[in-house]
Amino acid sequence: MRGSFVVSVRSFAEASQALKVADVIEFRLDLFQNFPEYERIKTEKQNIVTIRTKQDGGRYEGDEDERIELLWKYSRNADYVDLESRLDDDVFLKFGKTKVIESYHDFIKTPEYEKLRDIVEGKRGDYIKIAVMGQEKEDVLKIVRLMTDYENVIAFLMGRKFSYTRILSFILGAPFIYCSLSSAVAPGQIDIYTAKKVVKMLCRT
Repeated sequence: MRGSFVVSVRSFAEASQALKVADVIEFRLDLFQNFPEYERIKTEKQNIVTIRTKQDGGRYEGDEDERIELLWKYSRNADYVDLESRLDDDVFLKFGKTKVIESYHDFIKTPEYEKLRDIVEGKRGDYIKIAVMGQEKEDVLKIVRLMTDYENVIAFLMGRKFSYTRILSFILGAPFIYCSLSSAVAPGQIDIYTAKKVVKMLCRT
């Protein structure tokens, strides 16, 4: 297992703490009180820049073109930029050499496997992140199938009941596991201390 522990942060105070325990820092800039100066997100560890809209589970409510422009400006100080799969091809091309995590969210259900498969096969980013709401145990099988059929995929079910699928995805080869410092920034997100403890325990058996 070669994946990295990512901590999603909502402030520079959280980022300072996260640097002690995370491999990668995800700056959820839509959750910051104000957008910081572009170079401030540069850290000694790898970082991800994300500005999530309300429709995708974030708090950004501004103009979409302005959001893309902000992402582009911040990406010059980032290792990865998170772009939603609903965006057009030209948006992905705009980011040049910056590695892209293409993300797909469904906060209501887990779509059929065929739809998830098509999203993965049509990815334009370096990695594809599938985060969908779990409703029944059969949804877990869809995630496991994605993880075993494809590479460079991060796939898990949202919701407290299915939070273990984040660990499962990581063990099955996901390049990242997204964690919090304490309170979750997404439904079912696990704090990094618990995630590390569980992963270490499972990998020993």
